[in-house]
Amino acid sequence: MSGFFVLVSFELNNKGLLSDWKILSKEIDDDISSVKGFISRDSGIDEQGYVYCLLKWQSRTYQEAFMRQLESRDDWPKTMEDFGRIANIETMTFKNIALF
Repeated sequence: MSGFFVLVSFELNNKGLLSDWKILSKEIDDDISSVKGFISRDSGIDEQGYVYCLLKWQSRTYQEAFMRQLESRDDWPKTMEDFGRIANIETMTFKNIALF
């Protein structure tokens, strides 16, 4: 099976924001589910409070096209503001994983 995964991790600004993250995460799921080339998204939290999101795409090309589209939206600054209220951006990491 070929494909492309993106693994994103970050800490919540505080653990009391977990329910806010779950609401935002559901909105992300709803938004991304019909995007061309998107396969799946899973999200979870570990015992130290780090959130992990694993997104699977048919290829890196589809993932990159989606990111360009997302960043060009008029509501992108507001979306990032909402995300930054919940997620500690300074702790955010991205791992791109190509499947073979």
